[in-house]
Amino acid sequence: MNDPIHITIQGDAADPRSQMDAPPGIIIHRSPPLHPDDLDEINGIPVTSLARTLVDVAEISDQDELRSCFAAARAQGRLDIAAVRASAGRVEWRPSLPMLYAVIAEFEGDRA
Repeated sequence: MNDPIHITIQGDAADPRSQMDAPPGIIIHRSPPLHPDDLDEINGIPVTSLARTLVDVAEISDQDELRSCFAAARAQGRLDIAAVRASAGRVEWRPSLPMLYAVIAEFEGDRA
């Protein structure tokens, strides 16, 4: 695999104290601090919550792919629509929100 690994570091990109060169094969993205509900921890490693990840995936996928991600989360018993809505509400500037809310509405109406 030659694809780079993308990591996000919370903090201000303009803060000179936070500047570092990325190791080869790593791309660093900077973001403001995440809301505590948008974070989880797996084996001591901080990661975005499933709800926030679904919101983020909406930025890089089409509606069918996003729907598939929601279905997979539901099949695992991990889909929390209220948490996805709350996370989406914290990123009200995203252009993908209309599509995300359409998929949320589909899954709210289909409680299978």
